[in-house]
Amino acid sequence: MRVRYRVMIERRADGVVAYGTLHGTHSNLRPIWLEPDAQLRLANGRRLNISVTDLNEDIADFESTGPVGGL
Repeated sequence: MRVRYRVMIERRADGVVAYGTLHGTHSNLRPIWLEPDAQLRLANGRRLNISVTDLNEDIADFESTGPVGGL
């Protein structure tokens, strides 16, 4: 499934984290929201382990669940 996304990378005391939003149709985002873990493939081919934390209509918020590294 294709989605548009916005990723923010932040360095915190306990490491680097990523969070952001996914934009797609509610019917496509809902199954991701119901799963505890998902993977977002970025335009550069890298993958980011995420968990969707909120879903409102066609926008979902997510947080990284694994190592972020140098995206």
